[in-house]
Amino acid sequence: MMNEEFSDVVLKLRPRKLRLSRDVERLLEDVCEAEEYPVHASKKSRLRPSADSINAIRCADCGQIEYISRDYCRCGHYLAGQVMDEYLAWEHDLVETHDRLAAETAEKLKLVRWASLAALPFFIWIFFQALLGGGQNPTTTWPWILPGMAILGLCAIIEKFVSAKRDASACAVESASFEQFLTERPQRTCVTKN
Repeated sequence: MMNEEFSDVVLKLRPRKLRLSRDVERLLEDVCEAEEYPVHASKKSRLRPSADSINAIRCADCGQIEYISRDYCRCGHYLAGQVMDEYLAWEHDLVETHDRLAAETAEKLKLVRWASLAALPFFIWIFFQALLGGGQNPTTTWPWILPGMAILGLCAIIEKFVSAKRDASACAVESASFEQFLTERPQRTCVTKN
């Protein structure tokens, strides 16, 4: 998952969940012309995306909102590199979160596994009874097996609940993709602002 080489999909960002008509493309071309021709500079401020749009990115250099599909901000800052840096930081955060959850879960599971040893005397007694008594009597075997099975079952249920967050985190790390990052990006920026 931690791949420093980006695929062509990552390097060529396109607006998502929007169908661009010819009119919208013409407006975007007008924005690009506004950089070259000062006559069109008044259009520049009107044609920026809104801050909560999924296709918007805030330039780290000037703080202006730009379209995520642009390689460079109007101030000259390299936006594609900024998106890639955000992606790598997001991916690193996922892995760090998983590692932290895995360590916490391992500590909690030690206690559960030690507690499961409480079932061992119930199962060992059956073998001693068979050796000492010469045979197994089903009426005396079940009262000893049931508490041992109940303890092991309870420990298995606790282990499942304790390891649920770790397993979900491992699934998130395995299935992490650039598209998922782009989808979660506006939610993350809103959370970090508050």
